[in-house]
Amino acid sequence: MAVKGSADGDLMHIERFFVPGLAQISYVVVSEREAFLVDPERNVDGYLAYLANNGLTLRYIFLTHPHAGFVAGHAELSARSGAQILLSETAPATFPHCDLKDGDRIMVGSLEIEVMSTPGHSPDSICLCVFESGVPVALFSGDTLFAGDVGRPDLRDREAGARELAAMLYDSLFHKLLRLPRELKVYPGHGAGSLCGRQISLAPAFTTIGREAETNWALQLTDRARFVEAMVVNLPERPAYFTRAVAINLRGARFLSTLPPVSHFRLSEFDALKQKGATILDVRPGALFGNGHAAGSLNIGITNPSFSVWSGFLVNPDLPIALVVEYETDAQQAQLELARIGFDQVVGFVTADDLEQTQQIAQTKAHDFLASLEKPERPVILDVRSASEWSEDGLEDSINIPLPQLLRRIGELSREAHLTVLCEAGYRSSIAVSLLKAEGFERLSNLTGGIRAVREVSRC
Repeated sequence: MAVKGSADGDLMHIERFFVPGLAQISYVVVSEREAFLVDPERNVDGYLAYLANNGLTLRYIFLTHPHAGFVAGHAELSARSGAQILLSETAPATFPHCDLKDGDRIMVGSLEIEVMSTPGHSPDSICLCVFESGVPVALFSGDTLFAGDVGRPDLRDREAGARELAAMLYDSLFHKLLRLPRELKVYPGHGAGSLCGRQISLAPAFTTIGREAETNWALQLTDRARFVEAMVVNLPERPAYFTRAVAINLRGARFLSTLPPVSHFRLSEFDALKQKGATILDVRPGALFGNGHAAGSLNIGITNPSFSVWSGFLVNPDLPIALVVEYETDAQQAQLELARIGFDQVVGFVTADDLEQTQQIAQTKAHDFLASLEKPERPVILDVRSASEWSEDGLEDSINIPLPQLLRRIGELSREAHLTVLCEAGYRSSIAVSLLKAEGFERLSNLTGGIRAVREVSRC
């Protein structure tokens, strides 16, 4: 995505890289055949190919903060490109790097980059304001300011309390960022769907300071106490891997290019891993999983962009992972998506055709589900959507246990009851029934198509 000029011209050019699911955004910024990169993802091959194809020299790799939502590729990119890594002096990083402090200015080509210390989302967050010919032209806001939202203050609360961070965030936003020119283009570190915010909007490649000042819900809370209170209530669930990802990013991740390719197991090897307690992760669509799967396996479908996020919620990072796939390419994709959140322990895969002994879970269509509600022995309805989703259109007498809470609240469910599990479209409910099946629940059915299909049938 060019802002102006081109990658081979003299004017600034911004190339945007987006990782679906994690909704993570990184940027290569070019001037006079030199470049800097902001917040690289773990797989750095795309950046290196872009630089090589355009004859560019990468000078610097900036981290706006040690990320919680994904494992970054700064260590490998620095080793392979020779570029220096720069981040806040307050970040306790142990990899080779250069510390940045508020007000530092760095030249790349004809661009001048000013470092702005903006704690709040994390205690060590920075933003980067880029000047061209002395005029501010771009702000790389990391996870401090998004389109329609601001960064959560609870992801690094082991180092500072969420309220303390929220107060810092208020100062960073209202006393620094909102004092920048209203027309200044803002390039955030995440898009809609990221758990690093709450309601990041679907937006084009950039927003502006003025647009956010007028429309961003958080920036309407000009009273400091009201802002702090709003920042610490009704926060989304936080995946367990977030704390682990910060630790990995502070020391620098193992180079992704050194991970061995995922191998096709013999069934005897697969069974031996099961016996030793490995996680059996079935990445096929829910319907195929329901038709036949290995006992004790967890179903998280690889075709959904949220695969890595739900894996981060539910997969144990300390155990080896054996995959069950439909195609070998699915195993390769799963290995990459898991590596992006720091789960490097994928040891191999089998295809579904390799399995000899399988279990089934009933798949119920919407019209059959509605008919079952009229019977004397109607099923218990378990809705695994978020509390806010359920409050909008939850079915009468349904039980709401959001999927991230299911295992710790499993005692609220009767093992004797017939449970029909639903979500919005059937993806989360398939994950949920796989968890319940592995915990010994037998009378289970998954509502295919979810509440969305029920709405459609009800309208007919």
